[in-house]
Amino acid sequence: MAKQLSDKTKKNLLDLEFNKNLQYYNTAIILLFTYIIGTFIAFITKQINYKNAVQLLLVIIISIGFIGVIIFLILKFKNNLAKISKEIKKLKL
Repeated sequence: MAKQLSDKTKKNLLDLEFNKNLQYYNTAIILLFTYIIGTFIAFITKQINYKNAVQLLLVIIISIGFIGVIIFLILKFKNNLAKISKEIKKLKL
């Protein structure tokens, strides 16, 4: 026999889920900008030789993979935030 949760309890649980997704979202954005800034600094300080085709290709492949995953996660977390926000608005408080 399943117990029905009150709307206030559901709201508190949804708030916790919202905050968790918001934290993941912010962390993903920070990771993205840190990677971009780090790569930029590596080019400026010549840690990455843009004249070396193999090294440049490796940086491009890794960057596309990393940035692609981070952007996917950012969109996923943003979508989750929107869904949770709609669920909270549906509750009768």
